Amino acid sequence: MATSVMSSISARNQISGRVAEIQSGPAMTVVTVSANGHTIVSAITSHAAKELGLKKNDPVVALVKSTEAIIAKGDAGAMRISARNKVSGKVTDIQKGAAMASVMIDAGQWTITSAVTRHAVDELQLAQGDQVTVLFKSTEVMLQKAA
Repeated sequence: MATSVMSSISARNQISGRVAEIQSGPAMTVVTVSANGHTIVSAITSHAAKELGLKKNDPVVALVKSTEAIIAKGDAGAMRISARNKVSGKVTDIQKGAAMASVMIDAGQWTITSAVTRHAVDELQLAQGDQVTVLFKSTEVMLQKAA
């Protein structure tokens, strides 16, 4: 199973898994991906799902731009939010610029990168070793069928 897409893609977050469930509608299809014990949910157009020819157990790569990965610090399990995807991990690196920051999170089997404002990093008082949850909406998860 492929572990990532071509190296020339800009999406920092590439999560390999297999299609666990497909819920098709006239306009949108919700695809649930099983990825190393985690569940990733992607909402894509039904046209795209048909073009990909997705079927249960197909290997896929879920792609999420770093700008779409939101960081929550504290007990994210107690939060009630609409974002379908919640991945917990530890902050391993923070690169701060004048306006933006790049935060690397070790989520076990893979690393998640989140691009957030410098203000957000400072306001959350993020530091290496902090336990965080990364959140992203299912509509922000692109899928690539893997070989």
